[in-house]
Amino acid sequence: MKNNETKGNKCGFFARLFRKDFNFFEALSNHAAKVAEGVNALAGWAQTNDPSLAARVRQIEHEADDIQMQIENELGDVFATPIDREDIHQICTAMDHIINYAKNTVREIEIFNITCDEDMIKIIRIIQEGAIALKNCVRLLKSPSPEFFEHIELAIKSERIAEKFYREGLNNLFALDDFKEIFKRREVYRHLSNTADRIHEAANLISMIHVKYT
Repeated sequence: MKNNETKGNKCGFFARLFRKDFNFFEALSNHAAKVAEGVNALAGWAQTNDPSLAARVRQIEHEADDIQMQIENELGDVFATPIDREDIHQICTAMDHIINYAKNTVREIEIFNITCDEDMIKIIRIIQEGAIALKNCVRLLKSPSPEFFEHIELAIKSERIAEKFYREGLNNLFALDDFKEIFKRREVYRHLSNTADRIHEAANLISMIHVKYT
């Protein structure tokens, strides 16, 4: 009886190590899509100041965390992964940074009791385009095509455009006389700039992972 139990435990252990029921590429794609959804909600909220969209950004951040946790748990359970587990972890972390900055942007705007100005909205629209491009990069990572590189380029380009709008926004901001207003909005601009930076970093990471496996 004991031998049978031992054999069963060993079989269960190896079944967990080598099981093929978890699709890491699909999970990564779902994670990236959830992050893009959160940035879309941020863009909608920035233009409408609709409280339900602010709540949606927070909810999506939690949903993205759930997907990331599932991926991380699977990394600890399985023996074989389609790409290095470190690369999978880094993609998840990069995506997590983006959605966290989106949530923190909402939080600070609410705490400071301000609304998005036109320069902020311009930056957020570009961040939205970058997040959508990243989503498509991850979706195509398993079987890259010419479209994959187009989306990589769009994601990287979005950071450059966002940085241009960021500098223009600061220039307009520092023309104000209300120093409290300047300091409040400066913090929000900083979060948006960091969000764009994280998109650029994620795109570079995904591109390097592609190079590694081709």
